[in-house]
Amino acid sequence: MTLTIPTLRQFITSLIDSLPSLPTPASPTSPLTAPSAGANPLKLIPPAYRPLLTTLHALYPLTLLPALDLLDRRLATRIIVRPPHPQQDAALKPGAETAPNHDIEEQEKRETTTESPSFYIVRSAQPQHPRRRQASSDASSGPSYVVRLKAWNCTCAAFAFAAFPREDREQHSYVIDPHSISPTTASRIGGEDISVKDAEWQFGALSLDGTEGSGIPGVPCCKHLLACVLAERWSSLLGGYVDERVVGREEGAGLVADI
Repeated sequence: MTLTIPTLRQFITSLIDSLPSLPTPASPTSPLTAPSAGANPLKLIPPAYRPLLTTLHALYPLTLLPALDLLDRRLATRIIVRPPHPQQDAALKPGAETAPNHDIEEQEKRETTTESPSFYIVRSAQPQHPRRRQASSDASSGPSYVVRLKAWNCTCAAFAFAAFPREDREQHSYVIDPHSISPTTASRIGGEDISVKDAEWQFGALSLDGTEGSGIPGVPCCKHLLACVLAERWSSLLGGYVDERVVGREEGAGLVADI
């Protein structure tokens, strides 16, 4: 009997998926309630299960603690883009009959709760430059970044350097060799039978980093991305540290354009 060694991507996926099953008695937070001031929910984890977080810290030693600090400061906001409503579009046409407002609001509420978060906006914990601080109306605000979990992307510079490290740029120079892509990887790229909605969640999402045959050993990550992953996948303990905002398409586009 031969044992197959999982890839780093598979190992981290299994590690994060096991976090919600950790026993946390008298948890002070929930996805719908804000945590109390000064409360540390990680202290509620029994000592026998804390090696899971220690392992995650060993894999990302410079990322995990800053990610938890972002959540503790409530610097992450989940932006849910409200789906367009057919009745609202029809109401804009002349001579169209409009439905009662309460019916539209109830349907929007049901559609919003079933939709997954579109993206996150994470404010930086670092102070803003003094010159920029004078021109800004909010002196305490720093730069913000857009995090997309499905696309596995963050607009910060740290994620760009993690995704394209220096040694890879010198050795490969971004040349894509079709012969180096395995059939499994190719089916993920162009296969018609693969459904994004039906696919199981993986650390790395739609990216090919860390997959078998990709030639990339690890999965790039930054503190902003890891904070959003932990808040979404471990929502029973850390979900209360993320604010939520439901916006329309135009407002959502404006939020991204302002960053």
